[in-house]
Amino acid sequence: MNPFKKNRLTLTQENKETSPLHSEEPDKKVRISSIEPDASESKNFLKAKSTFIISAVLVIIVLGGVFFITKLYQRPTGFLQPHAEKSLHDAEKRLLPDVISENIHLRRGKESYFKGYFNDAIAEFKEVIESSASDAEKAVALTYIGIISDEQGKTDEAIEYYRRALRFNGSDPLIYRNLAIAYRRKQDYAAAKDAIERAISLDPQNTGNRVLYGNILFEQRDYAGAKKMYQEALERDPENPSALYNLGIVLLKSGDKVSGMEYLKKAGEADKIGKVAHMSYSKLGVLYSSMMDYNSAEKYLKMAIAVNPTDPIDRYNMGLVYLKKNDKEKALAEFLKAQELTRNDARVLEGLGEAYFTLKEYDKSLEIYHKLSETLNRDARILSRIAEIYYEKGDLGNAYEYYKKITIMEPASENARIAYLNMGNIMDDAGRYEEAIESYKKALLISPKDDAALYNLGIAYRHAGKVELALEVWKKAADLNPENPRPLLAIADFYYEKKYFDLAMDEYQKILRRWPNIQEAHFNLGAVYYHTNQLDYAIGEYKKVLEINDRNDLARKALVNLAILTSKKSVDEKGMDEALQYAQKALLLKANDPEALFSLGVVYYRREMIDKAIDVMYQVVRASKDAKKIADAYNYIGMGYFKKGSYRKALQAFNRGVEEDPSNEELRVNRKTAADAYERSLGE
Repeated sequence: MNPFKKNRLTLTQENKETSPLHSEEPDKKVRISSIEPDASESKNFLKAKSTFIISAVLVIIVLGGVFFITKLYQRPTGFLQPHAEKSLHDAEKRLLPDVISENIHLRRGKESYFKGYFNDAIAEFKEVIESSASDAEKAVALTYIGIISDEQGKTDEAIEYYRRALRFNGSDPLIYRNLAIAYRRKQDYAAAKDAIERAISLDPQNTGNRVLYGNILFEQRDYAGAKKMYQEALERDPENPSALYNLGIVLLKSGDKVSGMEYLKKAGEADKIGKVAHMSYSKLGVLYSSMMDYNSAEKYLKMAIAVNPTDPIDRYNMGLVYLKKNDKEKALAEFLKAQELTRNDARVLEGLGEAYFTLKEYDKSLEIYHKLSETLNRDARILSRIAEIYYEKGDLGNAYEYYKKITIMEPASENARIAYLNMGNIMDDAGRYEEAIESYKKALLISPKDDAALYNLGIAYRHAGKVELALEVWKKAADLNPENPRPLLAIADFYYEKKYFDLAMDEYQKILRRWPNIQEAHFNLGAVYYHTNQLDYAIGEYKKVLEINDRNDLARKALVNLAILTSKKSVDEKGMDEALQYAQKALLLKANDPEALFSLGVVYYRREMIDKAIDVMYQVVRASKDAKKIADAYNYIGMGYFKKGSYRKALQAFNRGVEEDPSNEELRVNRKTAADAYERSLGE
């Protein structure tokens, strides 16, 4: 994979203004855009960070590219709510009549019902209705047929059977309860409330009916009324798990999280090993996770899993808890278990896909998303995510093909526009600039005023050497969206790279007058001032970088630059102490950073603390993987030994430096000087 590089990395080397030094490899960044379900027009740019480190005197520019994110994919990396039929739990569902009768058809009907032979049951119950059976027996038969109809989704028929049952027995609270359940399923809440109120008036001590009434009110968002019903249920049955759980949920809905969680705990304790206990502990696990109390979250999710080991959501949430606790091995084990337990739950599968992606388990992530695509085969969002994973794996070919599928599936759509942009990014990464240009142009055909596409088109033109076209589209992008500084920064960066320092200075200053808090622009302007020998202004810009953010990587590089420049300008001990502090702060931001170590070594050398300078430069040799930087460090080591009169060690250091970077002429000159001095010392 050829990662898209930062916009610019520049380095300088201490001795000669013309001595070349390459930079470290720039930080790698992904620049692929995701497709959300709604795929709207809004865009968000992710800044590419320019870097400039003064380790010595020459600046070398590595021009990469700046990337954007058009739409951020709403990834399900958060904790999933536990499985439940509703947000609440009913004390009981439909209640079956429990009437002792010698009626043979009624007995056969009940037996067939419990065996699941519903057609036979209905036939027997109809025999009862059409016979000379008692009114009570006919009411029971009609109630059973109503229950069967309701279970089969025939709600209107169920309601009619219940109403017929009431004509035979209008004082049975069980019939009214079942009628309330049917009306609730139909979302006829007024009729449902009338029915359950009648059931409660006939049987005031029935806790389940008050819980059901509370649930009906809850579904209407009458949380105060629901709370009152649950409390009344608990007055009659303080250990009722459903009432405890539902009261906890309604308190959470009302914003009383502390009391709500306490009732969930009571519900779990009351139910012990049942469904309510499982729901309570699952919910508590998610709630504690949202509070970032991951130890408590782990405790309650373990309790939920102990009650019901087969719920994939609990396993998934437990995996996220372990991920938050940085225990990746346990996290992966839980995610694998969740995958084993789940079937076609899209929520869990998508969450697992993202979890595996976070763990860099790209093949497992692809497995999940490919499974999702089998059922959601025309979902551009899923295809886009598959493409992103391939991109992250470095499989640019497959990434490109999946984006291409989107453009074929939804030509001229917003999703196609984003896909074309990503196809352009991939081609640009692969160095196929003409193809990248064509992809960006296709995106612009869909949305001609897309400043993001114009901006990236400019980057591709720049890479292809078509400088005039790059400047033209950047200026057009800036005109289309005057609130976006990125195209203007690209123009300024281009002038800087071409060493048009006056033009670059003018552009950066214009940008900072409009956007004074762009850290990158201050940093780059500092580099321009350095090159035009305005060192005080350069120091001022690097200090502004720190004022904006003194903890990020750009701040670290600014500290390195400040250490070099301050030590170069200092004429007294106070200035040298300040330079030393800058270098030390840079090392605090990134321990063993070769650039920061190098700047520290330079400060020690300039303070005539030669032994410390040599020691630090050896640390640079060990820490850096850049041959040119290592050569520069050996150059300082050699100069240090030369100052100490250790000409043999100086010669050895210069030799090692030349081996690392044969093109470094200063090392060759220094090696010749050290060799001559060493020979003279042998003759004395």
